[in-house]
Amino acid sequence: MSNLAQRLITAFVAIPIVFVLLWFCDYSRVGLMCFLAGVAAWEWARMASKMYKGPDMRFLSFASTFALTLAWTLSKGGYFGLPAVPYVVGMTFLVIFAVYIGAAYKKVEIDHLFPWLVMQLGAPLYIGLWGGMNVLMMGNGQGFEHCYPFILVMTSMWLCDTVAYFFGKFAAGKGPFGRHPFAPSISPKKTWEGSIAGSIATIAWVAYWVKCSAALSCFNIEFNWGIAIAIGVLLTVAGQAGDLLMSALKRWSGTKDSGNLFVGHGGVLDRCDSFYLAAPALYLVLDFLKQIA
Repeated sequence: MSNLAQRLITAFVAIPIVFVLLWFCDYSRVGLMCFLAGVAAWEWARMASKMYKGPDMRFLSFASTFALTLAWTLSKGGYFGLPAVPYVVGMTFLVIFAVYIGAAYKKVEIDHLFPWLVMQLGAPLYIGLWGGMNVLMMGNGQGFEHCYPFILVMTSMWLCDTVAYFFGKFAAGKGPFGRHPFAPSISPKKTWEGSIAGSIATIAWVAYWVKCSAALSCFNIEFNWGIAIAIGVLLTVAGQAGDLLMSALKRWSGTKDSGNLFVGHGGVLDRCDSFYLAAPALYLVLDFLKQIA
């Protein structure tokens, strides 16, 4: 069976499951985010361990990222009269940091302690931030209207990846199109032609969603076409930057696929790499626009 056939079969199975969980209730949505973040962190820790020797951090990485994503859920409310996010999320990370220091004690060479901590803590920080921003953009109750921002990020990143993949594979280098490597030292198969085609499709899709649908009405922001297009540009730039960052991590660790959860696609990091910067970027810009509206 070809890789493309495997990709299509996996997509036909996985996409309905994801959408059912997103539609069902807020608990299923939070559970989905925590699970995906935890598995991605497990994959991250496995790759990081190939770069710097130390204890096996896969389970701890899964648990800490799961907990940090859950902490963002709790941060939606205030506790003890203190700002919720700095208190709940901050305290959770301090505990995680202390646990990682304890795990490294006498098991990581002192010369490698700092880079080892940076690489291993990258999982709960980077992926936990993604999970947390998604949770903060989701509402409570049944229905897709409570998670439109996440669906916007998910569909736009999938569209960008799909258009870039097919355009780069079948159109680049043929007819009027050339074939110019995008980042040959990090991801040799990516082309400028595929990147531009994916960007155009994504900007058009995001601009339509933002301006012509009620996808972001929960933020009570009035969007004009300029803002809608700017959000599209932001998402495609953040998405492709996240894609390249994960490609660099895999190349540095000598890993082809981060995992094998999704047959034909690889692991969660392989499939969701472009999401990890796009979701926080969308949340931060929407929060900024809401503050100045």
